Amino acid sequence: MSELRLDKFDHLLEDEGPAAIVFHRKLKPVEGDDSWIFPPTYAQSESAEDDDEGSGGTYQIDDLPDDARRNVCLIDSIGSQANRMEPVFKKAPYSALVPQITIKLKNDDEVNLLDAGHRAADAVIRFSKVYGPKLSDAFTKYRGKRDCTDLVRLAPTSLVFGVWDSRGTGVKVQRIVRSVIRAYNVTKAKRSATYRAAYDYVGNELISPERDKGSGKDNPLSQEGFKYSLATATHGGVLVKGGIKQEAIINLVALRTLSSDLPTKRYLLGLALVSLSYRDQEAFNLREGCLLCAASTEDLQGIWKVVKFDSTEDTEMLKGFTHEAALAFANETIEAIRIEELPSDDFDKETAEKWLAIEKKKRKSLAKAKHPARAIADEAAGAARKKERESAALGEAKSK
Repeated sequence: MSELRLDKFDHLLEDEGPAAIVFHRKLKPVEGDDSWIFPPTYAQSESAEDDDEGSGGTYQIDDLPDDARRNVCLIDSIGSQANRMEPVFKKAPYSALVPQITIKLKNDDEVNLLDAGHRAADAVIRFSKVYGPKLSDAFTKYRGKRDCTDLVRLAPTSLVFGVWDSRGTGVKVQRIVRSVIRAYNVTKAKRSATYRAAYDYVGNELISPERDKGSGKDNPLSQEGFKYSLATATHGGVLVKGGIKQEAIINLVALRTLSSDLPTKRYLLGLALVSLSYRDQEAFNLREGCLLCAASTEDLQGIWKVVKFDSTEDTEMLKGFTHEAALAFANETIEAIRIEELPSDDFDKETAEKWLAIEKKKRKSLAKAKHPARAIADEAAGAARKKERESAALGEAKSK
C-alpha cells in the first residue's frame, strides 16, 4: 500500500469515528486440512488436589445447534493470544517502541514487565521498589481524572492488551487488541498409552516390594516412573472440518476513550497495528500437536476491514496492509511520545513480607487507597505517633 502519513488514520480516532478495525486470517494444520490438532485443555476446578491430577482437563468445545458448522472449539484464547503478542516488544526493532521495565529478583533472575501475566498490575511489578509506587500512582491518576498519561509513559502495552489492578486500585482498562483462534465443526478423539519401565526394579531387589502399594496413579512407583502405568482414553486431539480462523479486532472505542490527546491515540493505534500484524514462527506454534500455518498464501496477510456503527464496512482502506507499514507508522507516532530508557528495579522483599503478614480484609481495604509500601510506612508512622502520645501522657500522669 502507499506510504503512510502520520495523519493517515486520524479519522478513525475522532469521537464520531468507526467502531473497530476487524482482522481475520484463515489457518490450517501444517499437515493439511484432514490432520488432527490438539487444542488447549482446561481444568474443571482451580482448587484441584494432587490426587485429582489428570482427571479434570477438557477441551473447550461448544455446540452450535442452529449453525451448519455444528460446534466451535477454542484453539487459542484471548488471554493466550495477548501473551504471545506482547513479548514481541522486547526485541529490536520493536523494543524502541515501548519502555523496557525489568525487575531484579534472586540469583540474578529478572522479569520484564512485558512477560508479567497481569502486566502493570502484576505482583512482581506492584512489589518493586521504584515502579510499584509509580504505577500505583498512575492507576490512581487514571481512576480519578481518566488521565492515562503516566500509564502510557510507563506501561503502554498494558493499555493495548488490557489490565485490571484488581489487588490495588481496582482500575480496569479494556483491551484495545482482542484476538482469538477458533476451529469449527470438530470431532474429538481419545488416545491411550502404556508406559513401560526400563527395568524391573522390584523384581531385581533395587526397590523394596513394600513401596509397591496402590494402583495406577496412587502407586508411588508409578508416580516416579519405576513401574508401568496406563493412560487410557486421554485427550486425542480434534479433527477440524469447518476451518480454523484467527478472529481479531482493534477496538477503536476503547482506544478513543483512553485519551483525548491525538499523539497518544496515534501511538496506541500504532502499537495495536504492530501487535496484530506481527507474525513469526511462535505465533503459529501454539503447543505440542498444534502447529498451524496460513490456509493459503493470501491468508498469511489476512483480511482487514474498518467497521462502522451503521454496519457499513470499508474493505479498501487497509487492503494490502502489511506489518512493515504498521511498524513504519508506529515509528512515526513515537516522535511525539517520550519513550524513556528506564533502569532495572529491585523486588521489594521486605514490603512483600510485611504486606502478607497483614490480615486479608485489611490488606484489601488499604490497597484501594495506597501502594503497599506507603500503607505500611503510614501504619508504622501512625503506630510511632501513638506510642509517643501514650508515653507523653504517662509522663504527665507521673509528674502530677
